Amino acid sequence: MLRSDYNVDQTKPLNVSSNVLFSDVPLEFITHPNTRDIRPLTDINAVRQAVKILVLSNYTDRPFHPELGGNVTRYLFENANKFTAVALRDEILRVIQRNEPRVTNEKVEIQLDEDRNRILVTLLFTIKLSNINTEVSFYLDRIR
Repeated sequence: MLRSDYNVDQTKPLNVSSNVLFSDVPLEFITHPNTRDIRPLTDINAVRQAVKILVLSNYTDRPFHPELGGNVTRYLFENANKFTAVALRDEILRVIQRNEPRVTNEKVEIQLDEDRNRILVTLLFTIKLSNINTEVSFYLDRIR
């Protein structure tokens, strides 16, 4: 493999078979130092980014697919308690199960940070075609 064939985080792409390779454009648009091309995210990293973007999308964010998303950011304006955490977990599971066919065995962990009024979301899932378990973690913050 050429050096430019590696993911943005310098990990080697996963080759499950020659026909299966997930790829996505990184949101940071990091360019290769020599070719000046945008290096794509591949395999696990591409699926992880897609899941995160899907969860963070609100309804009507995508003009031709207004049904995609889950409006999980609305829970930031609720009181931070276990009822909010359960509702948020259920919404995230619904969004992933309905719109991301590449993953299975979804599990969502919610940790409330009442002092900073933010929520840590950790998604654990298995990529179907490779049976690799992975996770994505991010904070839901209110922007002032």
